[in-house]
Amino acid sequence: MHEISDEALFDLVKTGCKNAFNSIVIRYQQLLFMAARQRLGSEEEAHDAVQEVFIWLWQKKNSVQLQSSLRNYLYGAVRNYCLNILRSQKSMKKRQQQYAYVRELFTSPTELENKELGLRLRHAINNIAPASRAVFEMQYLEGVSQKEIAARRGIGLQTVKNQVLTALKELRNSLK
Repeated sequence: MHEISDEALFDLVKTGCKNAFNSIVIRYQQLLFMAARQRLGSEEEAHDAVQEVFIWLWQKKNSVQLQSSLRNYLYGAVRNYCLNILRSQKSMKKRQQQYAYVRELFTSPTELENKELGLRLRHAINNIAPASRAVFEMQYLEGVSQKEIAARRGIGLQTVKNQVLTALKELRNSLK
């Protein structure tokens, strides 16, 4: 199938032909991996990114409309996926730096101060509205991602973000 054009292969993919899809994967996997590796700086993340793009392509094969070549489309999809990962990492890093003081409250010089600060923090957390408190605890104390929190609680991602911000504002005000 290597002698078939990309467009013909993709037309076959749209009919559900797995061999055509495998040919596309073989044709573009290395190129896409190199592009992802350059953007992400990690071989593991690059492999994951390329795999996710191919999974997405297979799942959305009937709704994908190629405006230019398949090669450009896949390259753009990998680029966008990598940018989303980098944005997410940057956001997470910023959030961790921004709210590092919450973690620092647990690292005081003496056991008595540690206990007192822990009690103040627990009291402040307990005063947060129940929905916001649950989301805050899942994210900051259990380490659950916002996407997973939204899925577990059956609410939208923006709702999770709003609840976390509300909880942090209330916590900040309580600890002043």
